[in-house]
Amino acid sequence: MNTIMKKYSLIIAFCLAVAGLTAANPVRKTIQAGGLEREYLVYTPENNHSLPEGLMVCLHGFNGSMGNFFSDYPIYKIADSLNYLIVAPQALPEQSQSLIDEAATISLVTGNKLSLNAVWGCGLKVKALLLDEELNRSVDDVEFIRLMILRTLEDFALKAENIFLTGTSMGGYMAYQFALKQPVKLSGIVSIVGSMGLNIRGMGEGMKVPVCDFHSVTDEVVPYTGSMESFGVKVSLAYPKQEVLDYWVQTNGAGTPVRENVSYYPSTNGITVEKITWPHPEYEVVHYKMNGSNHSYFFRKEAGDCMDYVEEITKFIAAHAAPRPDGIGFVPEQQQPAVYPNPAYEVIYFGVMNGNVSICDFTGREILSAPFSAGQLEVSFLKPGMYILSIRSDGTLRTAKLIKR
Repeated sequence: MNTIMKKYSLIIAFCLAVAGLTAANPVRKTIQAGGLEREYLVYTPENNHSLPEGLMVCLHGFNGSMGNFFSDYPIYKIADSLNYLIVAPQALPEQSQSLIDEAATISLVTGNKLSLNAVWGCGLKVKALLLDEELNRSVDDVEFIRLMILRTLEDFALKAENIFLTGTSMGGYMAYQFALKQPVKLSGIVSIVGSMGLNIRGMGEGMKVPVCDFHSVTDEVVPYTGSMESFGVKVSLAYPKQEVLDYWVQTNGAGTPVRENVSYYPSTNGITVEKITWPHPEYEVVHYKMNGSNHSYFFRKEAGDCMDYVEEITKFIAAHAAPRPDGIGFVPEQQQPAVYPNPAYEVIYFGVMNGNVSICDFTGREILSAPFSAGQLEVSFLKPGMYILSIRSDGTLRTAKLIKR
């Protein structure tokens, strides 16, 4: 009997192990690009009951890891709410031995270890005194990301639409580099404390894309001005942020800037944010100009911040997803979606910041009547199904159908 029980125990343990493996999320995948095996992670949105409705490409920062978006940054929440896949590629170590040797010399002289373990080929050039080097110049990461996107679209039988790039730090540089070449049509890019490298390629080729850019004037790693002083030496790392914004405004044909001081939540830490939007019905440029935050700071309403990264990025993606690229609050009221994302999972966003909403099921029974603020409402309590929303703000009443998944 003991032998039989042991056999059953082994079978059960094996089945549980297999189930755990098949349920792994994200999943590690590889692809051949540029003669090398490249790695990336694929995250499938939780609780999805249909094909994903879009794709987020998440690019980690300098010396970072493709796993950062599942450990350090809760970007997966955006994917869950919008029913989007996430693909997170891994950058290669620096391929130039001479540059690796120079980094070792700098580490020896300054006493600060300079590693080049994960570096995007994004046109980032470091210029200081006799140093004038571009990181991973020989690596075609645009082609790698293109192949990864196409493979993912094929694997999941998705249309080549609703593709958004999100990058943090050096990943933001890479997002801008991919957008300038855009071998795969993008619906938008999001750069978090990134910029455009001095050797970036493709400027002037006229590729348009909606842009959402977050950057702090007190960033100590990627300077807002593009350069900084280090040991009495000027070090240039990027174009000044205003030049980056001016380039995309001109390329996209965006309009006159609209400015607002962000106060979506009561701020308790002194960090301020100015939101500047250059409006366009399809190719707007949105810039969040932060003051008081450092390079690695991640904005969360729970931390006493006046805004939340996840919420702002979700609104940007939802506003520019096909077939309704309506912009973020700077298009005519009648063109704005009354509520998004739709279908919804946990949180919905309105085209207005404050008001009252009534939610009824299709029998006419009222489920909720309540005020909302910061342009959003938690709806995780709703059962899956169809609802009618009545949204009242500034004396205007709008109605919309909502699908809850």
